[in-house]
Amino acid sequence: MDRREFFKRAGKKTAGEKKQHSSKRMFAGLAPYNGNWTVNEVTHLLKRTMFGAKKSDIDYFLTLSPGGAVDVLLNNITTPTPPVRDYGLLEDDGVMYDDLSVAIGQTWVTDPNTASAPQIRGQINSRRIASLKKWWAGLIINQGRSIQEKMVLFWHHHFSVQESEIENAAYLYRHHNLLRTNVLGNFKTLAREVTIDPAMLIHLNGYLNSRQAPDENYGRELQELFVIGKGNDSLYTENDVIAIARVLTGWRINNNPLNAYLDTGSHDTGAKVFSAFYSNRTISGSNNSYQELDELMDMLFNTTEAARFICRKLYKWFVYYEIDDATERDVIIPMATVLQSNNFEIKPALEVLFKSEHFFDTINQACYIKNPFDIIVGTLREFNVAYPAYTNYTTGYPLFFSIYNNAADMQQQLFQPPDVSGWPSYYQEPMHYELWVNSNSLPKRADFTDALINDSIIDVRAFANYSNNPADPNQLITDVTALLLRYPLSVNAKIYVKTRFLTNNIADDTIWTNAWNSNNSTVINASLKEMFKFLMNLPEFHLC
Repeated sequence: MDRREFFKRAGKKTAGEKKQHSSKRMFAGLAPYNGNWTVNEVTHLLKRTMFGAKKSDIDYFLTLSPGGAVDVLLNNITTPTPPVRDYGLLEDDGVMYDDLSVAIGQTWVTDPNTASAPQIRGQINSRRIASLKKWWAGLIINQGRSIQEKMVLFWHHHFSVQESEIENAAYLYRHHNLLRTNVLGNFKTLAREVTIDPAMLIHLNGYLNSRQAPDENYGRELQELFVIGKGNDSLYTENDVIAIARVLTGWRINNNPLNAYLDTGSHDTGAKVFSAFYSNRTISGSNNSYQELDELMDMLFNTTEAARFICRKLYKWFVYYEIDDATERDVIIPMATVLQSNNFEIKPALEVLFKSEHFFDTINQACYIKNPFDIIVGTLREFNVAYPAYTNYTTGYPLFFSIYNNAADMQQQLFQPPDVSGWPSYYQEPMHYELWVNSNSLPKRADFTDALINDSIIDVRAFANYSNNPADPNQLITDVTALLLRYPLSVNAKIYVKTRFLTNNIADDTIWTNAWNSNNSTVINASLKEMFKFLMNLPEFHLC
């Protein structure tokens, strides 16, 4: 049973029972939110738009209005420096070699990697890919007060390319930088640039597409997965797939400098005729490098479905996986109208969503199962674990690689989504987010949070001090669970936590109060460690 259905049932009166929770949707649409602005609402906003909600960030955003908070999240976009070489000498058959093109600590992203021996080129490439993964994980753990990193990950999910298909560090970085540069920019422009991006040309066989043998792979996915979708009103035809394949014939890759170009000899210059879904449009043949591509994008984005499709995907990423008729009518369609009226600029559409009553509706809170990066990075950030700057390749990159590997173990691997559709948790019915939690991943989540405690990576005493009165076990539990858990513990559950971990299984609050006030570190630290391990193994901890 999903959380919304649970609330609906919990909200019904039974004989002689007072109704505790209303299942009625409080806020149906995109009207601006004017409700409470407390730790609860701030935490909801931050955990959905960032990875975790640090106490210092919560305190900062509490000083702003809801609209002002959203403005900060959407406007605090930075341009990071690129990844650098962090590896030393390479070995081939017992002989040591150096990457002579790039010094340690310098970026490799514009270097074509022309080492003479194929084995050495392969080793250099794999080391560069590894540094790219470390760099991105470092940016995620070092995120500012911004939606930027969660949005970059969204685009990676949407325009899914896989390292195993690309196998080229420069291609992967160029693709990633394209997403990052356009993170809150123009969806139409991004779709156009991704279409001829070298990584995508490799990933979906665009570089093999020629007039002699049109390859339909990208033409199909461009419509089905990237721009139009598979909704009830997505009425494009098989002939449209073939026509798009013909439009995109001849695009090839140049390695130095890395870019795409049109091989006119491989391009189909004949007229391409589309179905009634695209208003029977005809794209005339041309050898102009961008003319047909631009006409194709104009045609795709002139449909109503293009705007609604990307709004649905954004909604599932940031709000909830289920879009019922009311949500489609009152949220998706108005949001898509905003997107279209702003020429497919993403930021205005997200702004109206995050500032809406619908986004802050209690029915949309604590209904989202954390993805692996929410668990890993969110936990580290909320417990204020210090990390080096993302530019620190000596001590930082190894730590960032640990984050990457832990997320990959929990089934969210950067540069390797499961397939061209991205991560199934955001589209696979009927499980959706529940796919993040299974017999393989759940023990790894528990092992990760347990290790943070056991290895003293997190300072439980410092976190307890976030409480207004940590000497009072009731206040302590109320305050720390308000920060850690989006779904509140029941009264009985709080009593259980208190007696089991803080008062030695005795209903006497003074046991904890005396220990805290006398600074009995042995008791305090042991009790808090076990309590926090328990809390982070609760189902509630996995809700966002």
